[in-house]
Amino acid sequence: MGGAGINKKSILLWDKKKILLLILALPFLLIGAFFFMKLPVVSNAMDGPGFCGRCHVMQPAIDTYLASSHREAATCGSCHVPDDVLWGGVYKSYTGTKDLLAVLTGRDENIRISYLGKGVVQENCLRCHNTLMREIGDTVENCGSYCFDCHQGVPHMK
Repeated sequence: MGGAGINKKSILLWDKKKILLLILALPFLLIGAFFFMKLPVVSNAMDGPGFCGRCHVMQPAIDTYLASSHREAATCGSCHVPDDVLWGGVYKSYTGTKDLLAVLTGRDENIRISYLGKGVVQENCLRCHNTLMREIGDTVENCGSYCFDCHQGVPHMK
């Protein structure tokens, strides 16, 4: 029984190659996952009141959104997710996971917009309403207010 078997050295070498390959492939897999999140079919399925409203803590936001004029032209992601494909996928994955964990662990029953989220919504206000905003300018500049500071009831009535 001499010699045609697999030796330990070749197994260890193969395992090191697989580990190295996995380490090298991981960034590409993560980037691919973020791009996947922004594919229209996936993004549309994971956006809007049908998806976002599945979480009970989102119901007040969904109810006010459905009563607003924005329901005709914008989804949840249109306002709350960056328009950029890569950054939008990263952001959507991060905030969705963070909010889900906060609710599941009981740490938070109220989902509130973060400082980063306010910047995303502001950028999306400027992007969608760019004709008007070219005349007004970015309302946040020079220590100003976010668009939604004055327009609190659009689309979530407060």
